[in-house]
Amino acid sequence: MTIPFRIRQIKTQQFAMFPDLLVNGKDVSIQSEFNFGVNREITDLFCNTKLSYIQEENLLLTIEVLCFFTISPEGSNQLLQRGCIEVDFLRYLATIATGTVRGIIHTKTENTALNPIVLPPINLVEAIKEDFVFKKLLKE
Repeated sequence: MTIPFRIRQIKTQQFAMFPDLLVNGKDVSIQSEFNFGVNREITDLFCNTKLSYIQEENLLLTIEVLCFFTISPEGSNQLLQRGCIEVDFLRYLATIATGTVRGIIHTKTENTALNPIVLPPINLVEAIKEDFVFKKLLKE
């Protein structure tokens, strides 16, 4: 199933960095979280991406970005008939969102000690495991 869509808006909800806490030569771990939402007509949906860089329990960087997507009328009809957004499509949207976040991090950390820490690929199969079922939400 192909769902025609476009990126409508990108919004950086939160960004903070603490480059003075970085200890060179020590590992930095990345924590990620992805959440999704839709409007009642299923014409707009969003992927909320939250990432944190952590080193020895110290927060080095945190970012939260919302990527808004507009779904075409035929795509909205397909989704409404299903009552859910399939996990593969969610992963695809999260791939776009992750690339967006990677660029924002790169730009905002330029000329800091954190800039060489490039956001690595994220295994979205592990991060996003289920369809987003909205059928119940529409009944409320």
